[in-house]
Amino acid sequence: MNDSRPRTLVVDDDPSVAALYKKTLTEKGYDVATAATGEEALAKLHTSQFDAAVIDLVLPGIGGMEVVAATRQMDPTPVVIILTGYASLESAIEAVRYGAFDYLRKPADPQQLVDTLQRGLASRDLLSKSQRMLAELDEINRRMRQTQATLQERVSELQGRLETLMKLGSRLSEVHSPQAIMRHLLTTAANLVQADAGVIFRKDPSLNELSPIAYIGETGRELREHSIPLGSGVLGQAAASGQRRVINDLLSDPQLADDLLVYEGMRRVLTQPLAVGTKTLGLVALFDERAQPFSTEDQDLVAMLAAQAATILVATGTVRLRAKSPAADEGEPEEFVDLRSLLSD
Repeated sequence: MNDSRPRTLVVDDDPSVAALYKKTLTEKGYDVATAATGEEALAKLHTSQFDAAVIDLVLPGIGGMEVVAATRQMDPTPVVIILTGYASLESAIEAVRYGAFDYLRKPADPQQLVDTLQRGLASRDLLSKSQRMLAELDEINRRMRQTQATLQERVSELQGRLETLMKLGSRLSEVHSPQAIMRHLLTTAANLVQADAGVIFRKDPSLNELSPIAYIGETGRELREHSIPLGSGVLGQAAASGQRRVINDLLSDPQLADDLLVYEGMRRVLTQPLAVGTKTLGLVALFDERAQPFSTEDQDLVAMLAAQAATILVATGTVRLRAKSPAADEGEPEEFVDLRSLLSD
């Protein structure tokens, strides 16, 4: 059987009529099956798929209306043409109301049947295309609504980041100590990338280690109490390389099992060098326990703030090397060093 040929069921208890319609439709390119009773028609409808059905309303046993009803349960629904005599004209009209495409009075001219079937199949194809187009439009509308929601969320996020940067500018205009400035820059960076903790380190070549300048969060507080050798661990390696780095799953890397950040329970880390020209002065490190990855945009934002921090440190010439005891007031300086000496090394 050629699948491209319209599959048609002719249901008529008159063998000569059924044979005539089958011959005519076959010559016109249809693949035709026949049934002489309602029961036989239902059996074929249940076991085969049809594009069209030509149904005599008056059948022995199960009537034509029940066969019409059965076609409405098929997917896709076949085009139904009703054959009716004068006595069953009202039933034929009712069948059309029920979903039949059209009805023909018996004896129906074979060419009229062909023409009616062609119109019915063309109408079904048009309806099917319209439904597909509507479904595609619905999908496009759904995607547009989703995109709109994403854009609105993105605009809201960018507005929030802009407000954060504007607040930073206002705060920096009100403070004068390098330590307070660093703390505000670090807090702003953490807010922009949604990190819970962070530290700004100074690269101390004399001790070959990183020294804390400012910190936020409990883990930041813990890190200021540790010596971090240059080249050792995630932070020491980042400072030594002078390259920014993001690790979004510290806990999954067995080589980092003994890293200080892993020991503190951190999952992701973003590092950005504090640099002036080719000279690396220190490191901005942001980290927390979240699984949400840092993005390239997060890196760019932190890079912008790190550049400001490096410029400010060089301009002021002094930074805190060591924090006081944990009970001391956060951000108060204890020891200062001249950063300009680093640039001349």
